Amino acid sequence: MPDHDPRPRSRLTPRVRRDVFVDAAAFRLVTSRAGRPDAALLERVAEEVDDALLLFEKERWLDTPESYHQDPPPAASVRTSRQRSGNLRYTAMSWLDEYAPRPEEPGATRFGDYRVNRVARASLLEHRREDRPWLICVHGFGMGRPGLDLRAFRALHLHRDLGLNLAFLTLPFHGRRNPGPSSSPPMPSADVLDTVHGLTQAVWDVRQLLAHLRPRTEQPIGLMGLSLGGLVSALVASLDEPHAALLLVPAVDLPTLMTDAAARGDMGPAADPDALARAGRLFAPISPLRLTPKVPTERRFIVAGTLDRFARPTSQAVALWRHWDEPALHWYHGGHVSMFWAKGLQAAIDGQLRSVGLA
Repeated sequence: MPDHDPRPRSRLTPRVRRDVFVDAAAFRLVTSRAGRPDAALLERVAEEVDDALLLFEKERWLDTPESYHQDPPPAASVRTSRQRSGNLRYTAMSWLDEYAPRPEEPGATRFGDYRVNRVARASLLEHRREDRPWLICVHGFGMGRPGLDLRAFRALHLHRDLGLNLAFLTLPFHGRRNPGPSSSPPMPSADVLDTVHGLTQAVWDVRQLLAHLRPRTEQPIGLMGLSLGGLVSALVASLDEPHAALLLVPAVDLPTLMTDAAARGDMGPAADPDALARAGRLFAPISPLRLTPKVPTERRFIVAGTLDRFARPTSQAVALWRHWDEPALHWYHGGHVSMFWAKGLQAAIDGQLRSVGLA
């Protein structure tokens, strides 16, 4: 019996048509800023992928992807300072995360040369007078600046109205961690090993932040990830034990996204299907669909847009929903970007936060 499709049908009202148009325009903007890889880069990537597959198969990281991830040490050289974004004051936290790919992995030396990316960063909003639950928020692709992240996640509402302590992690290669001249983050991208290492580092950093917060509270600590941050949060929920995992329009199947990009011509002049298939195998350690979540089913929550053009729900949110034993799933009618103004969505998120004991 085929799996049933949980997605409701969207009526193409003027509002929904507008949201789909905004999604398409935003997608064109993102892909145009990212640029297309040249033939020399794709040749280097193909060589690294072939070498990495031999190593990953030898170490059995493709069969047991959880074994690829190492337990991070405590956050080192932590620095904090008080900062302001609009009417919000927050604590800026930074630390040397000490993440490094194994020396034998292709691309390890290059990855270590991204010096600005070695400094992990987070923005904290904390209630000083009493112990409150924490929510770690993990942003999406192209975000990573406090002024943007705090507003995208509605930090003022979560902090003041729901009484949460909040921590906003900056993903590798994003915000002040971007080592390149372009404002577009170079991860994820056609550079496969940089993507594998960057997302592995993201999981490492979230786990360091979790470990840093745990001694400071007796209250639960949950995760909420948006888009690419949903992938990272889903991985952490399978390798660590946060109290709850809330995923907003998650993009969790990178091989499918990569194949879709190649079909549109976004992968450059030599997007060979066989090369894409080989590269896709290397994403096993950073695929939530290959790992078993440790967060109980009743504390898992997924949000999806019926007409999402960035992370198409059938291959992303619905695939994860099935893999995660069909936890609570909230649909809104619209695209990826329109999540920020979707009717009734904030109330659904608030209700889930309350139901899992975070608010």
